[in-house]
Amino acid sequence: MKYCTHIFFGLSLFILACGGGEENPGKVEQTSAQLDPRRAQIESLCGNCHLFVEPEMLDKATWAKLLPFMGPRLGIFNHMGREYESDRGKKNCEGLYPKDPLVSPEIWQDLLDYFDRYAPEEIAKQVKPSDCVKGLPIFEASEAQLKTPPIVSLSYMDSGAYYSYDAATQSMYVRDINHEIKSRTSLTNPISYMQPYKKGFLMTGIGSIPPSDDWKGELIYATSSQAGLKIEDVLLQEMERPVQLKIGDLDGDKKEDIVVCAYGNNRGSHYWLKTRGDTLEKKMLLQQSGAISTEIIDIDKDGDMDIVTLFAQALEKIVLFENDGKGNFREKQLMAFSPLQGSSSFQLADMNKDGILDIIYTCGDNADYSIVLKNFHGVYIFTGDEDGNYEQSYFYPMHGAFKAMANDFDQDGDLDIAAISFFADYEKQPDEGFLFFEHTENLSFNVKTHEQTHNGRWLTMDIGDIDNDGDTDIILGNFSMGPSDASEEIKSGWTSAPASMLLKNNTK
Repeated sequence: MKYCTHIFFGLSLFILACGGGEENPGKVEQTSAQLDPRRAQIESLCGNCHLFVEPEMLDKATWAKLLPFMGPRLGIFNHMGREYESDRGKKNCEGLYPKDPLVSPEIWQDLLDYFDRYAPEEIAKQVKPSDCVKGLPIFEASEAQLKTPPIVSLSYMDSGAYYSYDAATQSMYVRDINHEIKSRTSLTNPISYMQPYKKGFLMTGIGSIPPSDDWKGELIYATSSQAGLKIEDVLLQEMERPVQLKIGDLDGDKKEDIVVCAYGNNRGSHYWLKTRGDTLEKKMLLQQSGAISTEIIDIDKDGDMDIVTLFAQALEKIVLFENDGKGNFREKQLMAFSPLQGSSSFQLADMNKDGILDIIYTCGDNADYSIVLKNFHGVYIFTGDEDGNYEQSYFYPMHGAFKAMANDFDQDGDLDIAAISFFADYEKQPDEGFLFFEHTENLSFNVKTHEQTHNGRWLTMDIGDIDNDGDTDIILGNFSMGPSDASEEIKSGWTSAPASMLLKNNTK
């Protein structure tokens, strides 16, 4: 849940994602870029923090805006009379930047010149394998309104009701299937995630919705009644902007442990909390910012619970933390992405029904220094093999893709995908805000959208059987604020749009 830029498997995957197999009109320039004598040193400099980005992934003008933000990471705070913006001196940023420049002004200028030389004037447009069809009759849409512009940071589906946290009113709303408010609870710390825990819920109070190193996050235990939520305990405070958590027994002691994605900003961490009586003991998994989504699952089928996590800062990657059965974890990187990628979500699911979990991945965070529509943003499927390797088997371009959830929505025996975008091409393709991927066969999909879902700017989504009829419904949450290059007319439409939209499944 972060506004931020993010990079990819390298040029071959980038070409595949953008239409693969066709002749690349930039092939001569690409070869020249690789043969440039400056290349090795520049690639080494960039590789200190993340995967190297090929110049053609952005246009010249965007590179010129982005690179000055990278300079301070190399100790360059001004160049050729221009002061470079940084977080130097801000809270919790001590030691973030080198005291002395790591490169000379001449080498830094070589880097600037290199990207200017080989970047195109414009990047390639989005290439879709098939058009999106408007019309989704299995879902009936209904809406919940607020009197203030909605800023929904959480949507959670429960049986018979759904929860939504609105940061504008600092309130957690519980609504029934008809959107009638059953309770409203004032919570000043914005809630980003909740999960059943003991007799109530465990929730992450994010502290700050925009990325921040002023850590005010909280781990909150609350119970629910007709009167609303009641905070029973704040288990942790001053957390590094926790965006998600998951619960499971990690060390085989029959007690629930908690995995925390403390995203932070420049600094953050990923750890689990071992239950010891009434206390929680922190066990570090990886001291890195950007943990955005995690799953607890026995992925290697050895009888204990492993952890798989997506990181969306610096070196964007999906990491397996393999459990030895006693709560000791060995880190294994499953895949890595470029910092332009904008990693936003992942889910483990067996999409091709071979008994091996695959990865559904979205990328589309597009609000830092390279705010241009990117043809590699979208929904990906990486299929796994018995040796724990993954390869890309599906890609559908979707500007600003932010979350995808797999389920057999149409009850035909295979997994479909519902996906939302927070940085869609609202001017030309507003239907990108919500796409439904109807699985036909062998990882082929009919891509559809609903007639009403273009009304909001969807940041949050959850699924569940709200009416207990045996099929899966969808709830969407409208975050009407935040960075965007959309027109003022479109932005005004978001503020008057519904706070939540329920897509009731009528399959059964």
